[in-house]
Amino acid sequence: MKLLRATSKFDVPTLKLGSALHMRYRHPVFLVIRYFYLLLVPIGILIAFTAGAENRLDRILGLMMVVAGPVLFIRKYFWQYRLIRGAKSSPQAGQEVRWEFTEEGFQQHSESHESEFKWSDFSDRFLSPKAILIYPEKDLYFILPREAFESQDDFLKVTKWCETKIAPGG
Repeated sequence: MKLLRATSKFDVPTLKLGSALHMRYRHPVFLVIRYFYLLLVPIGILIAFTAGAENRLDRILGLMMVVAGPVLFIRKYFWQYRLIRGAKSSPQAGQEVRWEFTEEGFQQHSESHESEFKWSDFSDRFLSPKAILIYPEKDLYFILPREAFESQDDFLKVTKWCETKIAPGG
């Protein structure tokens, strides 16, 4: 039985990578729409400055669009900030996570826990050239960065196992 190993860290760069990939996979429409929020600014300016003196509601609507556009655009960064702030207070913050993969599943080890999983325990996966996300639940995922693996061949082998043993969108 072939045993493949990886070592990742529960740290800010890994969390940022995971959250970016998660957003791209689970919320792709949101990522496209967020750029349209920036269009609210020129439209709002146009509405606010072309509104007549008697049409106060148009001015207010225009100004609200000017303010709301950038706020909606950077909402992703607020969400990411909350995720990282919450993770920093986690007892696992900064810990190294060691992974051991086989065709049947994998084990996860750190200072504070040890867990064993079968591939069938997972409901979904997202495979990227940068990392693998494995979902035990809809919005809960494990992040396996490419550089965590001992070799690129190991990363590709685990990617293949995830592809064949975990059904997408489950």
